[in-house]
Amino acid sequence: METVIHAIVYSLLVIFVLAGVIACVYLLMMRITKSKVPGRFIVVLPPQTTPSNVSALLCAARLRMGLMGDLVRSEVIALDAGLPEQVRTECVDLCRELDHVALVKPEDLLEKLRIDN
Repeated sequence: METVIHAIVYSLLVIFVLAGVIACVYLLMMRITKSKVPGRFIVVLPPQTTPSNVSALLCAARLRMGLMGDLVRSEVIALDAGLPEQVRTECVDLCRELDHVALVKPEDLLEKLRIDN
């Protein structure tokens, strides 16, 4: 009975050690591959986009930037390519809720990119 308990304890210890090693390797890889300049993720929103698609696209873009390890310095730019007014207002509200997400029109995109540089 005592050997079974020891085996369980040792297996749990090995699992925790392996999880820690994997986490350390992941953090080290993220430090090495992380860019020194802030990242930008531009999402083009076509006119036929629905409000649920807009929220899914913007949240997915934010999640991708977070997975790359640069959530604080990164930015998601939603490019309005002719959204209907109702979808645009919902997109503006969503951009206010999410951090570092901006909604811009095509004519303002170059100005936005110049200002941030």
